[in-house]
Amino acid sequence: MGSRGPAPKPSSERSAIGRNTLRRKVRAPKPIAVAMPATVKSDKVAAGYWKAHAPALITARRLRPDLAEAFGLCCLLKSEMDAMAAELSTKKRTTTTEKGAYANPLVKILRDTRRDWLALARDFGMTAASDARIPQDAPDAEETNDDAALRLLTVPKRS
Repeated sequence: MGSRGPAPKPSSERSAIGRNTLRRKVRAPKPIAVAMPATVKSDKVAAGYWKAHAPALITARRLRPDLAEAFGLCCLLKSEMDAMAAELSTKKRTTTTEKGAYANPLVKILRDTRRDWLALARDFGMTAASDARIPQDAPDAEETNDDAALRLLTVPKRS
């Protein structure tokens, strides 16, 4: 199979009209203030978590008004996790009956709540791996020599 040719230049005509998909510029929406849902306001721990993390997420354009309820649920799950962990610290992790020992049901509920919270946290880029996958900003209009060299090293050659 033949080659498709050299990589397109950013100043080419196709780039100017937006057909060069290699360097297509996607404009990120401007940060918009997001109101805290009423369910989060009623819970002090969840409201504290919102106040601690929402400004950074709004600035990074990961939290928008249409995602406020989802992030509110993430805050409520964090509050529930803290409450269950505190309750579990006063109890045993296993329960013993005449039929034998089994795990405390609170341990399973805490594990499921943590799993749900982690899934929501990934959606907002709050874990290290998901933060690396979410694009931060649109690329610069002009490519520096260092960026061009890095792109040539990382973009596979087609043959």
